[in-house]
Amino acid sequence: MRTLDFAFIGLGAANSLLILRMLEEGLLDGKSAIVLDPDPKKVNDKTYCFWANPDEPIVAFLDGMIVHSWGQIESESGTEELDGMRYYMVESLGLYQEVRKRIQQCQEIAVVSNAVDRLSRTMDGVKLYTEDESFLVQRVFDSRPAYSKERIGSTVLQSFVGWRVNFDRSVFQGDTMRLMDFSIPQNESTQFMYVLPTSSTEALVEMTRFDREPLPSDLAESHLKSYLMGFSGSYDVVDTEEGIIPMSQCVAAHDEDSRITSTGGRAGKIKSTTGYAFKEMYGHANELVDLERNVATIAPRFLLPKKRWSRFRLYDFLLLFILKYKPHWGKPIFERLFSTQRTAQVLRFLEERSKLWWELQMFLKLPIAKFLWSVGASSWAFIKAAPQRWMPIATTLVLVGINSILPGQGTTIGMGLLIFMLFVFGIPHGALDGYSLSRNSGLVAFILRYVGIMFLVVLLWAASPVAGLITFFVYSAWHFGETDLEDWGAKHRGLAFFWGSIVLASIVLSHLDEVNVVFQAMKVPSLAISEASAWMWVRMLLFAGMVLGIWFGSIPWLVAVASLALGTRLNLALAFGIYFVLQHSMSGWNHLRVVERWTHTSMWIKALPFSLGAVVMFLLLFQFDRTSLLQWSSYFLVFLSALSLPHIYFMSRWYKAT
Repeated sequence: MRTLDFAFIGLGAANSLLILRMLEEGLLDGKSAIVLDPDPKKVNDKTYCFWANPDEPIVAFLDGMIVHSWGQIESESGTEELDGMRYYMVESLGLYQEVRKRIQQCQEIAVVSNAVDRLSRTMDGVKLYTEDESFLVQRVFDSRPAYSKERIGSTVLQSFVGWRVNFDRSVFQGDTMRLMDFSIPQNESTQFMYVLPTSSTEALVEMTRFDREPLPSDLAESHLKSYLMGFSGSYDVVDTEEGIIPMSQCVAAHDEDSRITSTGGRAGKIKSTTGYAFKEMYGHANELVDLERNVATIAPRFLLPKKRWSRFRLYDFLLLFILKYKPHWGKPIFERLFSTQRTAQVLRFLEERSKLWWELQMFLKLPIAKFLWSVGASSWAFIKAAPQRWMPIATTLVLVGINSILPGQGTTIGMGLLIFMLFVFGIPHGALDGYSLSRNSGLVAFILRYVGIMFLVVLLWAASPVAGLITFFVYSAWHFGETDLEDWGAKHRGLAFFWGSIVLASIVLSHLDEVNVVFQAMKVPSLAISEASAWMWVRMLLFAGMVLGIWFGSIPWLVAVASLALGTRLNLALAFGIYFVLQHSMSGWNHLRVVERWTHTSMWIKALPFSLGAVVMFLLLFQFDRTSLLQWSSYFLVFLSALSLPHIYFMSRWYKAT
């Protein structure tokens, strides 16, 4: 296994810019590094564009790689200046060639034409595994595409087909371009043309579509030919390019290990509503260079996930929802935007550098009814897509209200609801990890491993109820936190355990009398803490949860804290059951459904054999003592802990794989 200082996974735009900046700053001098990419990068597969003032550092940095730039834009209303800015073009092949030329001048940097299959984290470094060899690396920059975990519907795609054409006569003005020309047929989508001339006879003419379905090649060819007929001349197609960019706010992947840094689209540097990323990637490269310059050694510490919240994310979300479900609305929205605002101002808005007052007057000039529809429809879609985020607090509020009017009736209704939901979602959600993983390991081998882990848990309880209880609380806290943070987009192992501990401790301490009765039946020492102290800890834990929710700007997190706080007014079984079934189990169920692309019905069918097995084991266990409801509660806790550990193990593996 080779030991290296740096590894760059992928040699696309993001890592190419980063390598060039690190070489420029001398950060790779005397360091060993490797670049891993299965693509040799010997063709011009993409064209990168960005806008900037000529005196911005990015322009000087890319000197020699910028193919052309434009200072004017042509539209139906005429030609418009870009107010001192220019729109720049960089061909991907030129960037690839420049970075490879610079790499070849450094003997300590190697380029390997291979893909990274997996990573593992150790105290000595990060291990990278390819098909042929492995490497131990101190710093990794990972640009592999991340999986899009779209919550509502399928992802909108920006698909494009571009032709580089050469006319037999002068038809273009070299300093004037066309952006988003909607004069072509829309085909029930949002479709437009770019025209980027590089001389009076040559230009890149590109058709782009925003839709959930990619642009068919034959349709693109037909529209491109029809569009080019408008230039009145014969032409040759000298080169082509095509691609698909996911337009999603859910593609970023954060690694809690500070030695692994995501770059490019994996770091969320692609503007979800436009696909522009090049300038943002350059800015990220500068941030990483500053970090490397100021930090000599980065220890294997865990970083808290960072989530950028801003009004621009809301704007992007509303527009993406329109493009997802009403793609034919894109044309009137964009045409109104460019007809009522100067292009330079729109470009500043797309770069998220506009002022709030300008944005407000801009939206007032757009088809506002379409955005109001997006607000209402997306809210309803969110309610249907993520019931685990609102059902716990809604159920708790209803049950607390019923109990306040009809004492005890809310508890009766709540227990009936939870028992029903336990069989609908709770047990099946724990069974589906079995279906997913048994496909790879084999059903028999999987069942033997599952039952084996359960047997070890039961042995631990038999040997020491105290040890069994503590172990159960520890791995349950971690699993509850892992599932919640996965749902809220703040994936982090240490933080997961902390949040899960808040959940369990707040439920236990706010129902201390009931908990001690159960402990007594299990021959476990009672929690020797006064009621006043217990409630002080509950308030502190809930406050800590609220702080975390505010820190990450997570409304679902804050709603979960409110649900836990209200749950202190219910009995122990309801407080725990509402969290376990309506939040935790439904979250895991929804994660499996979205990632595996299953329907609810297919999930119940797939889970049925495993669910029946769990029910049979449960009934067999309860044959030992049916005389005492309290004793049954203690048996249930043991059964739940035995069933939970293998589920937690396999579900964690599934989360890691996705």
